[in-house]
Amino acid sequence: MGYLNNATTVLDAILTKKGRELLARGQNAFNITKFALSDDEVDYGLWDVSHPNGTDYYGQVIENLPLLEPTPDPDTIMKYKLVTRNVGTNKMSQIDGIQTGYTVQWSSLGHSAASITISPSTTNLPTTGVTKDPAGYSFTILNSSICYLTSGGGSGGGSYDYSTDTQNVSQTVTGADVILKAKAVSKPATGEPNPTTTLIVTGLSYGSTYAATITISYLDES
Repeated sequence: MGYLNNATTVLDAILTKKGRELLARGQNAFNITKFALSDDEVDYGLWDVSHPNGTDYYGQVIENLPLLEPTPDPDTIMKYKLVTRNVGTNKMSQIDGIQTGYTVQWSSLGHSAASITISPSTTNLPTTGVTKDPAGYSFTILNSSICYLTSGGGSGGGSYDYSTDTQNVSQTVTGADVILKAKAVSKPATGEPNPTTTLIVTGLSYGSTYAATITISYLDES
């Protein structure tokens, strides 16, 4: 990751393999329908209300911070998305009830040894007593070649969406909960690491996100 000159660069974008394919196809095949904004580069602790030149200079240091180069890795960028909140909101919603990592097993007998149910909750919601995002959550596995998701039900139904990026096939499921299962994996050679991927959970109403590492282990039941 590097820095861009924010005095001359207005927009710098990169495309996935699928995006480049659609752009080359022409005929309006490449059509942006959704986008998100973030402020990963901003350190709001630099807001200086004691600046001797007055209010116009409180944010001068922030405005001169360098911009980050774009990258498709969700673990390093777009972690702090900009969202719209009602006037008077004092706290941002946060995903809760999810571990930083999960391990699911694939049995040598040819089945997922055990499934894991992931049931997030959300803190700081505007409605007292509500702990689930009203619209449910989206659950995205970045590499569904080693594990997959099935909807646990609840709000949001259980819609499925598969999209191909440059290397892996991601899978997104919406609902209140999700069930995680392993796919067929070979027993790693001695010293070789177990395959891993990332699960991204996003609240559909309030935009809060959380990322967890998923590790697939091989269970020898023979």
